[in-house]
Amino acid sequence: MLLIAAFTFQFGQAQEFHFIPKIGMSFANLTNTDGSMTPGLNIGVAAEFPIFEDFAIEPGIYYSMQGTRSDVYVAMDDMLVDGDLTYDMDYLNIPIYAKYYVYDGLYLFAGPQFGFNVQSSLNADAVNFEGSGEDMDIKDIVKVFDFSIGIGAGYQFDMGLNVSLNYNIGLTNTFDYGDTTSEYLKEEFDKCRNSVLQINLGWRF
Repeated sequence: MLLIAAFTFQFGQAQEFHFIPKIGMSFANLTNTDGSMTPGLNIGVAAEFPIFEDFAIEPGIYYSMQGTRSDVYVAMDDMLVDGDLTYDMDYLNIPIYAKYYVYDGLYLFAGPQFGFNVQSSLNADAVNFEGSGEDMDIKDIVKVFDFSIGIGAGYQFDMGLNVSLNYNIGLTNTFDYGDTTSEYLKEEFDKCRNSVLQINLGWRF
């Protein structure tokens, strides 16, 4: 919000700007795992600040449900058993995109994204183990800060409808296990990074 306010102060008087509420889906995964993409909600608002005729800066703030699901061996009571791991990790993401209109309403965009983890849980589903299938809070082993690069494309209709597709490439490790868990999990999930495909619908005001 501070970033949006700063851009507003700098360009608001001299340039026409727009607010773009958006809602859509995130299809998230973690790199260096056997996990599969898991769907989640992505919702927020962006602000478009024109710099030149076809070029603009678009900061935003979004609540994004991310994580991964995998069919792997689960560590339960110091044993490895066959089961499912579901990581649910919610982020507050603040991208700052450079946005270029290629032709008419068609545009390309790219830029850094600063993410902050607000909720993380693990569901380890393994048969015949106490606590199996229940959500466990793992916020202590998930890094609060996440940095990524987003690239994408979209179309801005004259009526106001906005459609966009972007891919966020995580550049920082997601986990920091320290001494809090098994060596198996440390090795299995070392150098995991967020990998997120997002599809959004919005309306430009």
